This record gives sequence, C-alpha cells and structure tokens, in this order.
Amino acid sequence: MVRDSLGEVIVDYALNVRFEDLSNEVIHEVKRRVLDSIGVALAAYSAEPVKIARSLAKAYRSTYEATLWGTIDMAPLDWASFTNSLMVRYLDYNDTYLGLEPLHPSDMIPTLMAATEYRGLSGRDLITAIAVSYEVGVRLCDSGSLRLHGWDHVNYISIAVTAGLARLMGLSREQALNALSIATVPHAAMRQSRVGELSHWKAAATANSSRNAVFAVLLAREGFTGPDAPLRGEMGFIRQLLSGEFNDKLIMELSSKPNPRRILDTYIKPYPVEYHAQSAVDAARQIRAEYGRPIEPDDVEYIVIDTFKAAYDIIVKDPEKWDPRTKETADHSLMWVTATALIHGTVALDHYKPEGIRDPRVLALIRKTKVNVDPELNKLYPSAIPNRVTVKFRDGREITARVDHPRGHPKNPMSDDELKEKFRALVSGVLTQSQISTIMDMVFNLENLRDIKPILKAMVV
Repeated sequence: MVRDSLGEVIVDYALNVRFEDLSNEVIHEVKRRVLDSIGVALAAYSAEPVKIARSLAKAYRSTYEATLWGTIDMAPLDWASFTNSLMVRYLDYNDTYLGLEPLHPSDMIPTLMAATEYRGLSGRDLITAIAVSYEVGVRLCDSGSLRLHGWDHVNYISIAVTAGLARLMGLSREQALNALSIATVPHAAMRQSRVGELSHWKAAATANSSRNAVFAVLLAREGFTGPDAPLRGEMGFIRQLLSGEFNDKLIMELSSKPNPRRILDTYIKPYPVEYHAQSAVDAARQIRAEYGRPIEPDDVEYIVIDTFKAAYDIIVKDPEKWDPRTKETADHSLMWVTATALIHGTVALDHYKPEGIRDPRVLALIRKTKVNVDPELNKLYPSAIPNRVTVKFRDGREITARVDHPRGHPKNPMSDDELKEKFRALVSGVLTQSQISTIMDMVFNLENLRDIKPILKAMVV
C-alpha cells in the first residue's frame, strides 16, 4: 500500500472527474491546446533530435503501441510518448504556465493522446484527461519552486501526466498510487538541462519524464508496487527536491473535487521564444514600428532591457546567452530575441537557421545591450511578464516600449482565428491544405469523436 496524503488526493481527483464536470470554456481551451500542440510538433518533424528519436522508436515493437506523429508507423507507448512529446517541445513554441515554477503543460498532450489511441477511447476521454493533468500540473507550480533548488520543472510533469494516464489506462486507485510513486521516486531531473550552452536534451527532458510515467503506469497496471510516501515521505520528493518548501493546501484542495479550470490560466505563445521573452519581442516590435524602418546596428547607440529576476536568471545571466551558437540557446536568450525582433520585426522559425543565429547584425546589437533587473517590474511577476526595452538611436531619438502581458497571455488572449493562423503557418510546408482543414475541423469537434485515430491519420506527412 502506497500511503501519501498528497498522492492520494491527486489520484482520487484524477480518477473521479467526469467530462460533465468541465465547463464549455475549459473544453474549448483544451481543443485549442491540442491544435497548437499538433502544429508545433509537425513543424519540428524534420528537426535533428526528432529524427534521431523517431528512427530509434521505429526499431521497437510491442503489444502496447501508439502512432509516431506524422507517420503511419507504430511504436511502443513509451517510445511514442517520448518522440511525440519531443516534437511538441523542440521549437519552444508550445504553451506555458508561470507560477512559483514555470511549466509547459502541453508537453503532456502527446502522452495522453498515445494512451487514448492505444485504448481506443473517445475525444471526451482525452479532453477530460488533459483538463485533469493541467489542473494538477498548474497547482504543483503554484505550490513550490523546483528551479530555486536546482531541479527541473519537468519533475512536475511526471506527476501531472501520471494522473491523466492513470485515468486513461483504467488503473484502480491502488495501481494509480503505485504508478505515481514509480514515476516520481526514481526520476529526479536536474536543472542543468537549462544552464549554459543548451543541447537537444533541453527539449527532451519533459519527453523523458512522460516516457517514465508511461513505464510506471504499465508496471503498476500489472501489479508492480512503488515506494511508500513518494511525495511527503522522509526521503521523498518534497524534502529532497524542495527542501520541504511546498504549499500542501493547493493540492489538498483537490479533495473537494473542484471542476478543472486551471488550463484557463496558461499561455499560448505567439513567438517561438522562451516565455519570459515574449513581452520583449512585443516591445521590440513596437519600437521598430515607431522607428519606421528596419533597425540596423549602425543606427543604434545602445539598448537597455529592464526585466524581472526570473527572466534574468533563466535567459540572461549565462555567458552563452550573450553569444548563442545553438537554436536551444538562442531561443533562451533575452538579448538575442530582442535584437532579432528589432531587425526583422518579429522572431520566426526561419531565424533559427545557423546563419540567423550567428547573424552579425544581431550579434552587433547584443554587444550594445545592457540588461537590468527592475525591482518594480519584479514585483509584478508572475501575474505579469513585464519587459521594458529602450533603444537610443544615433540620430538622437530614444524610443521605449513596455509590455506586461504579451499576446497569448490570459489577460491578452489570442483569438481562435489567430491560433488557426499560427497552425496554418506552422504546417503549411508539411501538410496539404486539405489535411490542414481536416485536422482543424476534427480537433474543434473533438468531444464528438468516438476515437482519435482519424486525427492521427490526417497528420501523416
């Protein structure tokens, strides 16, 4: 018997929420996140780490299988989960939540879709599992900061996605508790994945947490038992990874079975950059528009970016962020994304080609940039994501723009039309117009699908 008050509340909540408990607003937001996830995944179809994972996944067969996105190929559930989750995460273009801990909740969607496909479940089943996993994941982020203790946010993904998986895979309460324990205790991901020059593993860390969750669920489903008290135990998750600094109340509130709604607090990205830099891109675009033409390094005397501490710690302080050489480092550099937006008027996937990352104009603007932590801006985080960009031009002009809530934030949401346009732009070189229309129609009708296999078939590249 796995005894753990927090784990028991999470499991009981996951197994007992019904589709009928979801508001129309939540159902619609789940569908928007599914569409967004498919788009960013297929746009990453040809990325090097995705090709590596897919080639390995195809080498294995199992009686527990799901589709590798973009193909007709099947792979074991854990490999399909890893590969498809890597696709969603690779471009750093999927959704975000910022609490005490940041999270990319839609990292969980491919794993939940794999389980839904394997068991032949309906769109309603998938929607409910996604809403539950978001609820658990967001509440965990509000309860304690893994980052401040040197651990990665993906440790919360493993707990939250296990909750949704337990539901989809038909686990009993006892099996689900064991799955949560097995997913949690043996797998502690270090924050080193996001420090210095970033590698392929930056995008793979959540995929690995999801893969571990699948493995744990399959073991528990067959009766395999896990360690006692995985979260609140003497040497458990909260003591080891959070030094005991965790607000139990936000998780224990799930015992009253609130209707899932925390997905409504998460953010869709309009630009493929780390979320703390989204508002800096918006600010840079405003400055460029006011300047009236593309900004070149010779036009600029200096640039000042005023930001908040979390942004400074994550996307400024490392020396590599000031001279990025990989896609993974560039999209996590506040200076690089701001300079790119000043020159190009936006940040787009094409800018991450090697020649774009090392564009001499971008690097020249970075050398003219200073970044400060502004105490007043810092007070606004995480309810706001404030960045203020000031450019002093050689002609004497000084233009400043500040953005607190970037486009896609719940206080500045993207419309359905904007989301569909983002989807079309992501997959236009990968899918036909007929496929694009078919996928959008099915996703926005997800609650009426008896199974999700037609969506997967429509995604074949």
